[in-house]
Amino acid sequence: MFFLTLLAFLLILSLLVFVHELGHFTMAKLSGVKVEEFAFGFQPKLFCKKYGETKYCINAIPFGGYVKMLGEEKSSESERSFSSKKARYRLAIVVAGVLMNFILAGILLSIGFMIGTTPIRLDPEKLGGHKESEVIIAEIKADSAAQKADLRQGDIVVGFTDASEFSNFTHLSSGKIVQIEILREGSTISKNIQLSSNEDGPLGAAIADVSKVKLPFFKAIAAGFKDATLTTWYIVGLLWGFITHIFVPGEVGKNIAGPVKIFNITGEAVQMGIGYLIQFAALLSINVGLVNILPLPALDGGRAVFILAEGIARRKIIKSEIENVLHMVGFIVLMVLIAAITLREIIALL
Repeated sequence: MFFLTLLAFLLILSLLVFVHELGHFTMAKLSGVKVEEFAFGFQPKLFCKKYGETKYCINAIPFGGYVKMLGEEKSSESERSFSSKKARYRLAIVVAGVLMNFILAGILLSIGFMIGTTPIRLDPEKLGGHKESEVIIAEIKADSAAQKADLRQGDIVVGFTDASEFSNFTHLSSGKIVQIEILREGSTISKNIQLSSNEDGPLGAAIADVSKVKLPFFKAIAAGFKDATLTTWYIVGLLWGFITHIFVPGEVGKNIAGPVKIFNITGEAVQMGIGYLIQFAALLSINVGLVNILPLPALDGGRAVFILAEGIARRKIIKSEIENVLHMVGFIVLMVLIAAITLREIIALL
């Protein structure tokens, strides 16, 4: 399972990074800007190949990527340089990566509706299409009957129409050995479980009802992008709440997910099936887009602020050299923050 999770984690990460940088790359080309290098990951370089005027590279550190354009780091007189283009073109190039992340989320959720998935923000009862109800194990309590029977988060309980019916069954069978069937990774498994005599929780697991919806092609696309839009606005609200509580002790750290936590969530999504994995990738893509658009140095939002200010003032307010230093400092702070979050998560696991 570890290697399957690792593969899924790397594939999702690669997809998000590639699509984001592809947005910058494509808009730069459409705007007539010379792209000197298109890279996945951060240096040191592992492999590079030049096609036409652009060098394409795969780097060693997979947590990111970049598009290097002529005149981006220092001013150039060339008409094909980034610095020589009007503010509206440079702004379009900068925000294109974020836009691609939102488009990717819509595409992924559309694919989910085509194969059958649970809507994130949409009401499944109003979507039409083919519906399937499942009773799913959402959480396993420590030292419970469910844990001793090796039930896992994401297991689908077979033979029950809803969570209340299954819950009634376990409470009526409290203290007894029961046999249930679960669906895990496409295989049906029979389990003999010694239920606890504790009336509050004989199984020791949180149970949830899940309604999967499968839609035809065009309806799936409409539902996917609508669900992506509603989810984006919902996450904006959560992000705003995070920002407003940034100086409240203990509030920020518990809401931040670093690489280790994201890896663990990927593992849970893998266990729950391809539909949930696609949905998780869509949610991650939306989060990547929203974080990138924050008006902070080194992020796309920070670069957009400088360009907007220049466009309003109709002149360069901050010298390119100083702006590059601010972005570099912002990048270093971002890397240190990621490293600190990762270290904290590793210590928590140990």
